[in-house]
Amino acid sequence: MTNSVYGSAPPGVTPPPFRLFDRLVHSLLPAPCLGCGQPLPARGATLGLCGVCRAALSRQPAQACAVCALPLRETYALPPGYRCGACRRDPPAFDRLLALWSYRPPLDAVVQALKFRRLDYLGRHLAAALAGELGPGIQGIDRGIDQVIPVPLHWRRHLARGYNQAERIARPLAALLELPFSTALSRGRATPPQSLLGRTQRLANLRRAFRVPRPQEVRGLHLLLVDDVATTGATLDAAAETLKRAGAAAVTALVAARTPADPFIVPRA
Repeated sequence: MTNSVYGSAPPGVTPPPFRLFDRLVHSLLPAPCLGCGQPLPARGATLGLCGVCRAALSRQPAQACAVCALPLRETYALPPGYRCGACRRDPPAFDRLLALWSYRPPLDAVVQALKFRRLDYLGRHLAAALAGELGPGIQGIDRGIDQVIPVPLHWRRHLARGYNQAERIARPLAALLELPFSTALSRGRATPPQSLLGRTQRLANLRRAFRVPRPQEVRGLHLLLVDDVATTGATLDAAAETLKRAGAAAVTALVAARTPADPFIVPRA
């Protein structure tokens, strides 16, 4: 598919043979902004959002736990490496969670479109944003990273959806960071959607859900575990625990967005 408003490539220059076709298609079926519904330009738009909606994206707040990235309400400046009470009492299996945005409108519409509307090209847009904002010189996520691994879907959900949204982010991210991509982690048990469960239920739901069939592929490595959104962090925690049981030396989790401290309800598309 071409790099049009409906295409699958990150923003860039549309190859000349397709520009006229793109304009013709756009004139007949203009693509709406995922955030506000206004028509997008024929050349396409980053994240499927117009300029106004892109400007409205909410960055992950600086006042957040250094481990799980949970936004904190403290009004005073937190010391470097500050951990929330939950991470002090019961640290997650991942060593650190990094998030670019807060999961608020209009980003929720982008993630929902990636997951449920088959707009899989948005994964590359999210990967480009993550690589550009959290890469070398900013957070240094690739320092010491040996492999990039997506959080897997169970094969039945993968078949129903047509693809794994985490893989659609992780694979181009690995290429942009010039790191190996791996599917060493798999999902061995189907589980109910995490969005329908509380934290305690999520942890129980994910128990023994993941597996590493070939432990030698992760043994002794520092892994970058990628997903679209972190809510409670239970999925990333369970996946990281499985990777470490298989011998991984360290797991850094990376998501496009973290649920805010005052979560809102997002209807499923």
